[in-house]
Amino acid sequence: MAENKKKEGCQENPDKPLSAVFENNHVERRNFIKMLGLGATALSIPGLSSFAGPFDYENLKHLVPEDKKLSKTWVNSLFKRGKPEVFSSKEGELKHIGMPVGGIACGHLYLGGDGRLWLWHIFKAEYSREKDHGQRFAAMTLGGHYANPDKVFTRETRPVDQGTVIKITSNGRPQVRTLDNKGFENIEFRGEYPIGKVKYKDDNFPVQVNLEAFSPFIPLDANESALPATIMSYKVQNTSSETLKVEIAKWLENAVCPFTNDPAWGKRLNKVEKVKGRLTLLSSVNESATAHPSGEKLEDQHGYGSMALSILNANGGEKVAPSIPIETDPADIFDKLNAGKEENAANLSFAQTLIGSIGSGFELAPGESKTIDFSITWFFPYLNQQKKESGQLLALKDIQNLKRHYYNRFQSASEVAAHLQTNFTYLAGKTRQWNKTWYNSTLPYWLLDRSFIPIDCLATNTVIWFNNGRFYGWEGVECCPGTCQHVWHYTQAMARIFPEIECYLREEIDYGLSFREDGGMGHRDETAGNYGKTVAHDGHCGTIIRAYREHKMSATNDFLKRNYLNIKKSVQYIINEDKNRDGLLEGGQHNTLDASWYGPMGWISSLYLGSLAAGKAMALEMDDATFANECDAILKLGQKNIVKELYNGEYFIHKPDPSHPKAINSNDGCHIDQVLGQSLAFQAGVPERVIPVKESVSALESIWKYNFAPDAFIYQKQHKPIKGARIYATEGEAGTIMCTWPKGGSEKAVPGMDKRPDESPTWLGPGGYFDECMNGFEYQVASHMVNERMMEKGLAITKSVHERYGAKKRNPYNEIECGDHYSRSMASYGVFLAACGFDFHGPKGLLSFNPKLSPEDFSTPFTSAEAWGSFFQKRKGSTQENKLKVNFGKLKLNQFTVTVKEGLKANSVSAVLNGKEIPLTFSREAGSVTVRFENLEIKENQLLTINIE
Repeated sequence: MAENKKKEGCQENPDKPLSAVFENNHVERRNFIKMLGLGATALSIPGLSSFAGPFDYENLKHLVPEDKKLSKTWVNSLFKRGKPEVFSSKEGELKHIGMPVGGIACGHLYLGGDGRLWLWHIFKAEYSREKDHGQRFAAMTLGGHYANPDKVFTRETRPVDQGTVIKITSNGRPQVRTLDNKGFENIEFRGEYPIGKVKYKDDNFPVQVNLEAFSPFIPLDANESALPATIMSYKVQNTSSETLKVEIAKWLENAVCPFTNDPAWGKRLNKVEKVKGRLTLLSSVNESATAHPSGEKLEDQHGYGSMALSILNANGGEKVAPSIPIETDPADIFDKLNAGKEENAANLSFAQTLIGSIGSGFELAPGESKTIDFSITWFFPYLNQQKKESGQLLALKDIQNLKRHYYNRFQSASEVAAHLQTNFTYLAGKTRQWNKTWYNSTLPYWLLDRSFIPIDCLATNTVIWFNNGRFYGWEGVECCPGTCQHVWHYTQAMARIFPEIECYLREEIDYGLSFREDGGMGHRDETAGNYGKTVAHDGHCGTIIRAYREHKMSATNDFLKRNYLNIKKSVQYIINEDKNRDGLLEGGQHNTLDASWYGPMGWISSLYLGSLAAGKAMALEMDDATFANECDAILKLGQKNIVKELYNGEYFIHKPDPSHPKAINSNDGCHIDQVLGQSLAFQAGVPERVIPVKESVSALESIWKYNFAPDAFIYQKQHKPIKGARIYATEGEAGTIMCTWPKGGSEKAVPGMDKRPDESPTWLGPGGYFDECMNGFEYQVASHMVNERMMEKGLAITKSVHERYGAKKRNPYNEIECGDHYSRSMASYGVFLAACGFDFHGPKGLLSFNPKLSPEDFSTPFTSAEAWGSFFQKRKGSTQENKLKVNFGKLKLNQFTVTVKEGLKANSVSAVLNGKEIPLTFSREAGSVTVRFENLEIKENQLLTINIE
């Protein structure tokens, strides 16, 4: 199988990206503009965007055009349902594709664009950020995997030989093809995370093969969504007029202890297991009977455990070959499988490569199809060789005794395969049902794709789940430790899809391990040392708001009751940081831009107000009127003072403290997070506003006007007062800049910036962030815009991120910030929630929708504390029909609120549950109708219909 060792994406790209020109060379602004030919003909250059412009950049004072000149066609595409985005080999779109297809926190395994698997990072955990990095800022390259996407391929330090081959025999004439880009020239890839869908077709081949690859992914069931397994389901359809004999086989290398090749260790072992309905080839090891010369044990080596290749729907026509010579041509695999006597085991020295294969044969009549369900499962739970490693993870409490979470459930990869087979109807069925539920929506396909893609970071080494229940998150893949508050507080997806994990993090980490006696919360856990114990004011406030969200995403009040005293302490802590109780924070405020800012600012003071509003809401639910009143009094002062002191007539600014002249600041700049407190309050459904509507909308309009750059690369390269920005937008790519200074002041933002070198291949430290555009920040401001009914602008910002991750340029399924699969990007789900106008309060049984797109005919998926399903809304004349269909779990409902068409009087409201009318009361508020039930429970597969007339 040696020819299959070539890695995905290894072909050279002859076109050097324009960004590379600037990595080590200083280019003056006028020469840069001249080189690009910008001005009236700016958009005639290949590779530059055609969705906006043209712009005369040479004469732009601010470098960000205030009039975006958006193409009408492009604007229309923001709102249209459109068609599913399909990537094609013929269009050169498959090279970079890598969709994670393992379970939550089970390592990192990609499905490539041609259906092969790559980036096999399932064997071990890394104990520190990307290798040779440590905590040295100078090691952080400015381009990274965003500007240089091919560098991702170099992370495949241990490729695993594997693949799939199909043989078709018609009238005695065989044809053999590998199911990859060598066997088929026409391959299409459709990514609907968690399911990757690959289509192989050729007019000269008598069958069409469709692959669905995924690991079980069931919202609200984190346990069954965290299996070390990948299902690869191949549907083979006969497209000819002849009856065909079909054989399909997979081969897989035994890669147990993959970094060990010393024959003194013993042998790798492949063993056949046959049970009713399942054929498994289990790969493990036989340790040598004699001790290894090093004195070490094999079980302490990285990747000790087992892996397995299985057919989960075996029916007797399956064949197995425990060992195939590495030189075997894929076309000859069927000869090995059909060789006669079937062997039950094979073993080879660690110095050799052991590859096994299993396959299935069947006949297909014309037009007939059959599906074969393969699985690859693994069991590598051990965190071995700690004594030889270094890094932050080694500071984790009890790390010496910890293993991956699946150690508690299984003892081998074979047991994982058995679990898949026994529970296949539930595991695969509910995964596919969620996939259909998610896309059973009137929202644009591109928005549904991009809203959900970033949650795939849970299926990478961005997170680790330990067998003691501890859930741990880096910021990105092995990048920046400690489930960092001021990064993770932006995220929205996990709280809605797997709320139990977020509840754990609030209770056991933020208000547990990281909680201090004074009510402060360490912004990183113990893996960051003393640095992690410091309070990051943005993350602290955001976590209070998150605590309210987690309470609402619970089925009962138990979470709030257990944690209220600590939550109250945390609110009191941030109140104590407000020395004069005026609703604004003035002292040192550590934050996600890796510095402490001093003096009041819209950004962190808005978060402070959001935490007060959330604290008040929780206090009222706990009948703590005294504390609720204290929060309310400061909140009301702050709502006035933030406008009076920090609003400049257009947007909210930062007033630096002159007693800290060396502190980083945004001064008069227009900062992307200036009203973040209101954005997060919307996401959590905080009952009252944090920032007044007029000023909030004005601030967002200013961010659009001054920060949304149709070509963010031009701004970054020509805004000389800021140096060392990392590249997250290359030439012609739109993005929303972190902070711009339309009224001047950028030269004061980073004291000492003038002494930094003009050009550097690596990051120069805090301050360079200002000129960057980073996905998570963009998503939060976009969701806020949608919530304030600035639909076009919010969707434009979101789609700009989506287009930056176009398949021709880079991996659409890897959103990058400081590291790969960056957790902050899970803020994208907030745009989806805002578009739906969704709110839920589990303990009170409240559910509401306020659709922002096509409310006349609208449908969307939803999740709650114990259920997920679909919401439908249709308006016709003087009537409105709403439906709730539960596809999983149960929905307890006491109150349901929907917006109604202007002028709809709502004289009568009726409700039918599964064909039976149920009692209700209702009331009409401004623009909405609220329907009340008494302890209504909608069970799985039930439908509630509400008619308003």
